[in-house]
Amino acid sequence: MAVGTGLALLLVALITASLLTLLIAHRASLSLEQSKFIPPGGLVEANGHTLHLYSEGSNRQAPVLVFLSGGGTTAPVYDFKPLYSLLSEDYRIVVVEKLGYGYSQILEAPRDIDSLLADTRTALQRLGVIEPYVLIPHSMSGLEALRWAQLYPEEIAGVIGIDMAIPSVYLEESIVPSSFIIMAMKIGAWMGVQRLPFIISVSNRALTAEEYEQARLLAYRNAVNPVIAAEASWVLRNAEKVELDGFSYLNKLPILLLVANGSQNEIGSFWTQHQAAFALKTDARIEYFDCGHYIHQHKPEQISNSIKDFLQLIAPS
Repeated sequence: MAVGTGLALLLVALITASLLTLLIAHRASLSLEQSKFIPPGGLVEANGHTLHLYSEGSNRQAPVLVFLSGGGTTAPVYDFKPLYSLLSEDYRIVVVEKLGYGYSQILEAPRDIDSLLADTRTALQRLGVIEPYVLIPHSMSGLEALRWAQLYPEEIAGVIGIDMAIPSVYLEESIVPSSFIIMAMKIGAWMGVQRLPFIISVSNRALTAEEYEQARLLAYRNAVNPVIAAEASWVLRNAEKVELDGFSYLNKLPILLLVANGSQNEIGSFWTQHQAAFALKTDARIEYFDCGHYIHQHKPEQISNSIKDFLQLIAPS
């Protein structure tokens, strides 16, 4: 009994020492890595904080393609590159990195849907990006795109959802993390568990060696940071607000839903069912792809072709 107790105490001591070492190393590394960040786009002030927006492409005759990242995507400018690099020859693209994402400032601020939208719209205006916009939201940013179309329909020429979330997947299914899980993930990230092998996967598709290194450092810095954690805690209330205002306004808005069949395994079997129901409700065009939730990483060539075909229908060049 005494031997077993001694081994248990030794194990607890080893785990505690390992976690403390990880924490110290992580916090020290963050300080050193801060000077290595090289934002490829512009830093703009929006409602009292700084956001990073990246733009490329010079076509001013077509609507601007505005990319909005999925929840918790640590480096949107690099996450979307496999796709937007195939579109920027014909269209101007802008990747918005929300507060807490990519190179944007990490600063606690309201994360209700209207505050998120206000930040994005202000940042685009400060960068001199003029509507109309074609919004290209991935995953959770689908809520922001729908709210945008509710409040400012004159600014939107269309919505192209990349396996985007719609309110019903949060309101009718159990995919919203509990406050306990969010807190546990936040503490783990603060301690630096994301630096452990296989915890976070950073894709190098379409990236140079320098860009991949930047994406890796941003993953260490941004994983479940306080802003991203707060956004996750707000998602159910945000979905409720978007759902409450209804979707009758969408019947006149061109919408393309690009849906990943693989999300049934990654998220739940209900995912594609909600997408199909939403397409019927809004008269949206829908296409399915045999891949995972990050379609723009798995199928960028096919996705870009679908987007180009859709844009020719709504805004012929």
